[in-house]
Amino acid sequence: MQNYKIDVLTLNSQQEVRSDCADITFFNSGLSVITLNNALTLPAGSSISFTANNNEIDKTIYRISFGTGYKSCTIFRKIYVK
Repeated sequence: MQNYKIDVLTLNSQQEVRSDCADITFFNSGLSVITLNNALTLPAGSSISFTANNNEIDKTIYRISFGTGYKSCTIFRKIYVK
């Protein structure tokens, strides 16, 4: 059995987040549109998750940018601990 913890981040400005985890979820908890890596848009109240298979770690650097309006992105990362 593998132990893990859930790391929760809240972003309110454009920045990069390194995944370094097995699973990651982005939830648009604000009112402006979020764009991930200049490709995927998340409207207010929506979310997207990326999950790994057993023994995999996602090393993606995600670039988060916001449209106009109230900006808030809540990120949940599943991080394995030893």
